Amino acid sequence: MMPINKCYNNGKNTRKTDFNAANSTEKLQKENDRLRKLLKEALLEVQNLNERLNKYEKPNDGYNKSRTVIAKIVFLITKADNTLRSSETIPLLQIREPSIVNKQVSLEKYVSAFLNTAMKHVRLIPYKLKGVKGKLLLYS
Repeated sequence: MMPINKCYNNGKNTRKTDFNAANSTEKLQKENDRLRKLLKEALLEVQNLNERLNKYEKPNDGYNKSRTVIAKIVFLITKADNTLRSSETIPLLQIREPSIVNKQVSLEKYVSAFLNTAMKHVRLIPYKLKGVKGKLLLYS
């Protein structure tokens, strides 16, 4: 016979068995395991959806966020397949690198310094057109 624990509640004798306590502990453990499994599945699904969203929003065209800013600007001008003014490169950079926009007070000055460095090392070639303010940039 199983041991019986007696509990007195409002003068009434109620019985609890160790079997019921062990059974409820098992049920709670099973429910906990089931919920953990569901949580893992949900997290994997969210991660999968985030990866798919990143691939959709940012197609794999060779752009690499770990490169230097100069390499990123040269890449964007190369992908444009036409000559661009320095002011036309800023919107392209803003699309790919929104974090740069938040960090800089004057984005034109920020980009200009990198464009000058790229021209100095002949990664970009400046090209002047008559009647057009500023220089157009060609990929070398």
